[in-house]
Amino acid sequence: MKFKKTMLAALVVISVLALSCFQAACAAPTITLSLYKDNGYGMGNDMNGEWTLNAAVSQDVTRVEFYFDGHLVENDTSAPFSWNFDTFNYSAGLHLFEAKAYNAAGESALEQISRNFVPFPLDFIVGIIVLVIVTLVIALVGALIRAKRLGVKIGRRTQKPKPEEATVTKQKEEKEN
Repeated sequence: MKFKKTMLAALVVISVLALSCFQAACAAPTITLSLYKDNGYGMGNDMNGEWTLNAAVSQDVTRVEFYFDGHLVENDTSAPFSWNFDTFNYSAGLHLFEAKAYNAAGESALEQISRNFVPFPLDFIVGIIVLVIVTLVIALVGALIRAKRLGVKIGRRTQKPKPEEATVTKQKEEKEN
């Protein structure tokens, strides 16, 4: 009786292990998307410039297809799986990124994200430049006002003493010593 219970327990353990190994081998691939800013602008859901769409996948993935607004744009067959793009090549507005990961068994996983392409923020950059210039002018005016209060002469040339004044000044210094 004890032998039968031991055999039954061993059979259950082996079955559970085999089932878990089978499920792991047959599990569908996984995928997670992320965006990397190569050279551009990004704030919240808005983006502009050169970017890379990266796909972090499970180890069993053999290829990843990248779609942009429903159109296949890249079929990457080697890790790391990614697609480089420039928003300048597409219209402004909301766009859908999709990536589909495949394993050797043909199973797949799909991940989607959407982002809003915005034009180059020229107004923002011009605003920053104007702000910097105004700040520098205010700082310069403040420094000039403080210098005037302290009696510092700024921007005026001092005249060189005439030769006879230099001799008199030198003689006074010699007498004092």
